[in-house]
Amino acid sequence: MILVTGATGNVGSELVTRLAAAGVPVRAMTRSPEKAGFPAGVEAVAGDFDKPGTLPAALAGVDRVFVVPPGYGPEGPVQERALVAAAREAGVEHLVKLSTSGVGFGATDPLTSGHRQGEQVVQESGLAWTVLRPGTFMANLYGYAGTIGKERTMYVTEGDPVSAMIHPRDIASVAAEVLTTSGHEGRAYTLTGGEALSPHRQAEIVGEALGQEVTVVERTEAETQAEFDRLGWGGPRLEALLELKRQSTAWDWKISESVEQITERPPLTLRHWVDENLHLFG
Repeated sequence: MILVTGATGNVGSELVTRLAAAGVPVRAMTRSPEKAGFPAGVEAVAGDFDKPGTLPAALAGVDRVFVVPPGYGPEGPVQERALVAAAREAGVEHLVKLSTSGVGFGATDPLTSGHRQGEQVVQESGLAWTVLRPGTFMANLYGYAGTIGKERTMYVTEGDPVSAMIHPRDIASVAAEVLTTSGHEGRAYTLTGGEALSPHRQAEIVGEALGQEVTVVERTEAETQAEFDRLGWGGPRLEALLELKRQSTAWDWKISESVEQITERPPLTLRHWVDENLHLFG
């Protein structure tokens, strides 16, 4: 039995669907299973990293776990610590943690630092482990959907990196292989798409799919922060994201071959993702 945490997220939902389609026994953990629409055959279970008392039932009879913590605060990787303790008690054999590419490139921003500490907890658990380190998600384009839909404009921050963006389904495909085959224990994989795209090229691809030009407008960091503050989305998390973007210009363009090596097919393109989500852009 495989337990997928973060089962309603971008990667977790794709992984649950893929495992279920392959006939693999899968249990999907979410805070509100009654609200989740999982495929037939998937066992939905209530669980919350921040409520350790919910974890033993979620882990009962589980051999392998896909680990997706909800986030990191100043208290450190408490979610991984809670999960590891419960996993040891339940007799889990293998933990597969979703991390971020910056860990492998030495990034020091708060988001990457949280993942690095989380990796350490998993790696020191005494259980078999594998770490998946994806770069920028194609799904991040959700954040531009509103203005693209209304104005055909994509507002980006000056210095936003060129990114070898990855489709969440490719991450899920790699995770499915790692969770169901041997030989991945003790390994950390950087995962990217197959092409490095600037924000301007990303906008072109969206425009090509829409059949209309999408204009890119660059904002200063101060302008971005002011806009997010206006929307009530500013604060430490935005500052951490901006710092990650600053640092990731040094590596986010680098292309890894791990997706193709593990899944035996090329990564999906940004056009694939845009075509699947074209309704978001009006």
